[in-house]
Amino acid sequence: MLPIVVNEEQIFTFSFWLNGSVRSGMSHEGELYCRLASFSIQKRPRVYQLGCKLTQQQTAIVLSSSAATCSLWGSLRDPSMKRILLTADTSKLLETMLLPQTKAYSGDQD
Repeated sequence: MLPIVVNEEQIFTFSFWLNGSVRSGMSHEGELYCRLASFSIQKRPRVYQLGCKLTQQQTAIVLSSSAATCSLWGSLRDPSMKRILLTADTSKLLETMLLPQTKAYSGDQD
């Protein structure tokens, strides 16, 4: 399963209250989504990979992009989104998930 990819200029956005703060939401094909985080367009390949990882866990994800930014959106009806949406700083959590993992030392050891 792959994330849905849409042009940000073609989505309907709205604001709503969740967990003590105003969040961005959008409607796409009859489903409601919450913006998990926005990133610079240079990070789009890594954001897409993260979206793929989340959809492999049966999480409904949309990736939207414009000329300068891209965003990850999670379905508001998806039970697995609850943990992510209730995290105090969703953007920071996702930024951490985007960091390249360090490789173990592979040099010769005698």
